[in-house]
Amino acid sequence: MQIPVIVNSFVSLFMLCSPLTAIPAFLSMTRGKDKKERRRVGFWLSVAVAMILVLSAWIGGPFLNVLGIRIPAFQCAGGVVVFLLGLSMLYAQPSPIREEEQTKAEIPIVPIAIPMMAGPGALSGMILASNIHSSFMDRVILSMCGIFVAVTIYFIFYFAAQLEKKLGTAGLNIITRIGGLILASLAVELFAQGIEGLFFEKG
Repeated sequence: MQIPVIVNSFVSLFMLCSPLTAIPAFLSMTRGKDKKERRRVGFWLSVAVAMILVLSAWIGGPFLNVLGIRIPAFQCAGGVVVFLLGLSMLYAQPSPIREEEQTKAEIPIVPIAIPMMAGPGALSGMILASNIHSSFMDRVILSMCGIFVAVTIYFIFYFAAQLEKKLGTAGLNIITRIGGLILASLAVELFAQGIEGLFFEKG
């Protein structure tokens, strides 16, 4: 795998994960936690993203095939989950996909790590890339790209608390609602792609 292909894989994977759109959700779902606890949550979220991406590079395609799940169906399901979260952020309501009582030790793997970041888009992109670049070394490189993306995500969440402090409550509410609208829009697009793949795919 050549250097330009590696760089393109990293950039594409980062854009598919879209961690910047997850910042409002991260701040919202960790509200009330101190800086240390938030950084711990961000660390484990990035670890979860890394594990999901690496596993999808090696066994993602075969695993979905064994379960009889097509990527478009995964896109539809992920779109619904992301839409529910986006809607709750838009109206500043508790998310219906969260548990009513969330303890301080809980990590919101769902929905922040998956399907918001390591969701159908990132997974399908990784699976497709691993099918095209299928040698052992190529998959190792793709795995490293996934890990580097996760490290970048960790640093983004690491400084999220400073962002909240600078914005203040009013600024954070505005960002949260804008983020909710963006997430809902992305969810609709994701769901539409899934429907198109399920019912209008060629062949």
